[in-house]
Amino acid sequence: MSLTQEQIEKLLKNLSKITTDNKKLGDDANEILQYIELLNEVDTTWVKSTVSVIQKENTLRADIQKPSVSTTAELLACSNQKVINNQIAIGAIMK
Repeated sequence: MSLTQEQIEKLLKNLSKITTDNKKLGDDANEILQYIELLNEVDTTWVKSTVSVIQKENTLRADIQKPSVSTTAELLACSNQKVINNQIAIGAIMK
C-alpha cells in the first residue's frame, strides 16, 4: 500500500502546518506504510489480545465524606480578606 500524489496533497491541505516538500512527505509516509504492511505479515495466532500491556485492575480511591461548612460565618472565616456585611471585600479591580 502506498499513497498517491492526490492523497499526499490532501494530507498537506488538511495538515497545513507541515512545512516540508511534497516528495519527502510522500516518501516518508510510504516507508511507514511499508513497515506496517511488514508487521501485518507476523503470525500472531497464538498471541492473546490485549488492550494494555500492564495487567492491573482499575484502582479507585475510597469516597471519603469531608465535613461540610454549616454556617456562612465559618466559610467567611476561611478568607484572609476583610469581611463586610457577610461578603468578602476585594480591592478595586479596574482603575
